[in-house]
Amino acid sequence: MIYSHGGAQTKRKNLHQKNTVKLLAKITFEKVVKSNHNKVFDVISNFENFEKLLPKYYPSIVIKSVRDESSLVAEHLKLGDKEFVIMAKHFSEAPHRHEMRVVGGDIKGSYIIEKIIPLESETKIIVEAEINTPKRFGGILKDNNYEKALEGLYDEIISIVERN
Repeated sequence: MIYSHGGAQTKRKNLHQKNTVKLLAKITFEKVVKSNHNKVFDVISNFENFEKLLPKYYPSIVIKSVRDESSLVAEHLKLGDKEFVIMAKHFSEAPHRHEMRVVGGDIKGSYIIEKIIPLESETKIIVEAEINTPKRFGGILKDNNYEKALEGLYDEIISIVERN
């Protein structure tokens, strides 16, 4: 459609920009687990079982493709009171690093990187995340709940590791 009036073109451009505004939350935290690093890595990178292990955070997981270096997974990820439908690529460097990159869906461009560092009798997990949300999901940012929700997820993972 061609607009002859410059104002209409400007309105259309501004409308498009409003719909694509992204809000960004950068999160970094550390957790210590009373377990060896191999066991921690096994649970953190076991996204195939997240639907069973972590239903509060992952109500649905469908594996689309598995390769040596990466896996493509359709996921429903719940953070706080928001549920995001995403397509994520998982990359692993056993037993020291697991990375999830969101390649499609509600929070496309987001990522979570977990670095697993063995200590003497424990394991440290360093989590770095960036959550990109469209403005329509911005309510959770007002309360700054992403970090709290992610920390809750990792507290749950830690309790799973330490129970087994």
